[in-house]
Amino acid sequence: MFSMPKKALYKPISRRKFLELGGGVATVLGAGSIAVGMNSVITRRPVYAYSSDEAKWRQYEGSKLVFMSENTPPSFAIRDNIQAFYDLTGIEVEILTDGLPTVQQKVGIDLRSGQADYHLNYVQDKPIGSPFADFYADLNEFSVDDTLPLDPQGYGSDVWFENYLDACGVYYERGPIRAFPYDCAVSCTFYRQDLFEQLTKDFEADYGYRLEFTDETTYKDMVDITEFFGKMHERDSSIPYGYAQHHGSFGWTTQLDIQRHMYAQNQWLDFAVDDTLGSKNPGPTNWGDAQSVKAMEGYKALADVSHPDNLTNGTLELNTVYAAGGVAMQIQYHEFAASVEDAEQSVAAGGKTAYAMGPKGAVEWNTDGGDNVVNATNCGIGGIGINAGASMDLQRAAFIFASWACSHETQLMVLQGVGGTPTRKSVLEVPEVKEARNRPTTMPNALTFEAVYDKGIRSPNMVLGPKLPKSNEYHEIVRVGTQQCIAGELSAQEACDSIKDELNAIHDI
Repeated sequence: MFSMPKKALYKPISRRKFLELGGGVATVLGAGSIAVGMNSVITRRPVYAYSSDEAKWRQYEGSKLVFMSENTPPSFAIRDNIQAFYDLTGIEVEILTDGLPTVQQKVGIDLRSGQADYHLNYVQDKPIGSPFADFYADLNEFSVDDTLPLDPQGYGSDVWFENYLDACGVYYERGPIRAFPYDCAVSCTFYRQDLFEQLTKDFEADYGYRLEFTDETTYKDMVDITEFFGKMHERDSSIPYGYAQHHGSFGWTTQLDIQRHMYAQNQWLDFAVDDTLGSKNPGPTNWGDAQSVKAMEGYKALADVSHPDNLTNGTLELNTVYAAGGVAMQIQYHEFAASVEDAEQSVAAGGKTAYAMGPKGAVEWNTDGGDNVVNATNCGIGGIGINAGASMDLQRAAFIFASWACSHETQLMVLQGVGGTPTRKSVLEVPEVKEARNRPTTMPNALTFEAVYDKGIRSPNMVLGPKLPKSNEYHEIVRVGTQQCIAGELSAQEACDSIKDELNAIHDI
């Protein structure tokens, strides 16, 4: 976006300003910038704890960084407004974006090679953070360094929403922080409130209770509602199908969908490990036990009455189907509300869509006869991390950008601009944001904030893990086994046993 700075150290300044900014840089780095990798350059003015804020922000003026990110709203908004960061720091940042599977591959190659061509990475908690955690710098080392421009709110777990710092920044042990929460995608229910109100009498006649979605709506109720919409669609094709799951070919999003369903029943987990930390040695899996089989039977029952293209609808495709009027409900990530509420691309806009937590587990589907059921919520918390293979000066410059990108001001800008999803609590306290939670709104993602921030992410509803070094192999094993059951190729018991055998095998059990 900007031209490569030339002889950045020779920008004319007064002697007084030179001393204020640290002085002595030419003796440290010599004349001009230093090339340090693909499309990158580093220059530095020494600063001290007593240096001015301007000096700390501008100590790497003339440098260039590369940030590899998934194509998510914050990266688009920041890329469009990167001049503000450049004006503040003099640091050029090239933001490269792509789909998550491609980012995962490129980042993995770069991290393992030690090249550090991408100084900053989008650290999606399970697909990227879990397998590559050891390749990221510990941000604690920078967040207390008073020669850097530190965020006045700090970086502790209390400034982020519940579980967020743990989700994207903590792997396998307490202590190191590998990424700061940069953006978030938290699951919640999108449903066509207009159709629910229109068809409730027909539903009541067949099922004996109101057609509505509340915090008490269960996955068993979802089977009834989805079946009902399917019947209505057969009579009138203008009425959409009821529901569709997340499937397609990307293992992680299929795993997230079945994970919510399983956790809703008895807070079932894949492994007997700390769900926040994960484990490099998770031991035998719980797949194949009675609860997993019972929950899988329920998942298959819901699939049997879902949209006919159920198996092909990945996350993006599912949102397109919902926006086009193809289904009346979806469990989707709250960042998608902005597109659903866009009347130019969605027939579900204009007050037709309501937002709620995910369905609650069904007591009837618990194998122990207990009533432990929750409104299972899960997420992808995209962090921003720093490649530990980069030089220390590149890491310090990268921290300045990471801190700025996760700041209150930047997150508010993203929310106001393209409909991002904040990770700092303070953003929700802004009066304009509070007002935006109700219609009419200029920030449509704020319509989900009650379902997500006030309820869904709070214990016991939130499930984070599992974090495993072999996360991506795990995702694919769960995807294949689940879809074989959905397609009728395996029974629920056979599918759960197959998943168990393959997960135990990759962990040498």
